[in-house]
Amino acid sequence: MLSTAYHYHSSDPTMPNIAIPIDSKIIGEMFLRAGPDADITNWIENIVNDYLDRTADDEWSDAYYAYRESQADTKNFIEEFGDPKGGYHWAPLFLPNGTLIRMEYKKEVSQAAVMNNTIVFKGENYSPSELARAIAAGTNRNAWRDLLIKRPGKDTDWCLADDLRRRLPK
Repeated sequence: MLSTAYHYHSSDPTMPNIAIPIDSKIIGEMFLRAGPDADITNWIENIVNDYLDRTADDEWSDAYYAYRESQADTKNFIEEFGDPKGGYHWAPLFLPNGTLIRMEYKKEVSQAAVMNNTIVFKGENYSPSELARAIAAGTNRNAWRDLLIKRPGKDTDWCLADDLRRRLPK
């Protein structure tokens, strides 16, 4: 049996291309049906994607369901906070989207978040110093010493911004 290679072209640039042996009779018939200029690779990809969509709720392995859940989590994260690779640059710190920023003032805790590359508090965008000042009712504050940071996937506890800054290599 002769076979030919099928090259997978993912829309995700981080995914590598792979080759899958397919019987040359199948490829030959596809060219006969669609013509010599047909994009067989795309055609096969569409067929496989259609099958995967139609059977998504069938019984599959636990690993598949864990993968689906992680994809849903990623989608929800992107909808709420934006691109996980984006964030706010507070030199020299980088606060990725999804970072929570907290400050206590007069025994009241206020919290902001980095969303779509900006710091958002009560629906408004702020710089760190503007945020500290807004939480402290307009009084001047040192944001490095007042703001606590919790970055997604990085920090398990709240960290003082100044401590994070000092830990960076010089």
